[in-house]
Amino acid sequence: MSGFRQQSVSPSPLSRREALRQLGAVVAGLAAACTPLRVVLHDYPRDFETDPALLDRVLRAFATTVIPGADPDAPNLVRALGDPALPFAAYRAFFASDLSRRTADRFGEPAFERLSLERRTAVVTDGLNADATTKKLYTGAVFLTQASYYAGIYDDAAGCSLIGFEGTYRFRGFDAFTYPDPERFLAAATTRDGNPD
Repeated sequence: MSGFRQQSVSPSPLSRREALRQLGAVVAGLAAACTPLRVVLHDYPRDFETDPALLDRVLRAFATTVIPGADPDAPNLVRALGDPALPFAAYRAFFASDLSRRTADRFGEPAFERLSLERRTAVVTDGLNADATTKKLYTGAVFLTQASYYAGIYDDAAGCSLIGFEGTYRFRGFDAFTYPDPERFLAAATTRDGNPD
């Protein structure tokens, strides 16, 4: 036993509580800097998940930014962004909060929907030029919003008046798709009944 020395255990300079606090700060820092972590950890204000009116206002302001001239009160304007059949629905609360965060960072105004069109466009452009994940999110939101609005996918009968798309086909009579004197486009007949003699 003479070869065995009892070592004194010195107290750790970092307590367990302090280590957890520092680890939490590192994780929070990574989450703030990394979009995928922010999405997974739901690192954004809960108002965007619990207040449907707030979410709707922000998304409608976004839609009228990427579709100038769109009716902000159109019933299906932002429906595609929350459609459970489409993958974007899971990210719409984060997306709305990101629009608001970028608005506050850039203009000191926490409400994206209160900005002018030019300023909203600048915020959306920031998102489109951000990190790869954010860029994909913003690009997907722009594409989905524009495609659903211009194609009138939620109201076949309405179509889209902005581009002159009438929606569902409507029969307007033969005069709408024929010439008044179609005979002038026919070749002259060589025989009376059209058959060779």
